[in-house]
Amino acid sequence: MTPEGPSGHLTARPEVVRRLLQSEPFARSRRRAELIDGDHDAMSELVDLVRLRHVEEDVHLAPIAGLVEETLTWLATPEVAGDQSPSVTARRRMAIAALNYLYDVDDVIPDDRRDGTIDDFVVLQAVLSRSMGGPRH
Repeated sequence: MTPEGPSGHLTARPEVVRRLLQSEPFARSRRRAELIDGDHDAMSELVDLVRLRHVEEDVHLAPIAGLVEETLTWLATPEVAGDQSPSVTARRRMAIAALNYLYDVDDVIPDDRRDGTIDDFVVLQAVLSRSMGGPRH
């Protein structure tokens, strides 16, 4: 993790991001995202699970709580939810996969460890900002 800009936001080195996105836990989240996408009940359950995580209260995840909420709103818009174009479908599924990764306790760093949500932060920051169309902090 390295500081980025004057605001002091943290960002992971590209090789760390690459390793996490190529990990089996994230691949598992991507497979789940394919099942969740288009299933209203499954998507509602995912949103509930994400909200139960109280991202804003987690020491590692609080800096991107707004991004998580913005993504949930983005996914719920009819233009995004109903768009079946390959580009939007891929972006939507990556966002769903990242949100799914958030509550997967068997991810790269087990969440019950003191530093267990750092990998969640890296995945969420890397994927969610790009899913909605550009880097954000």
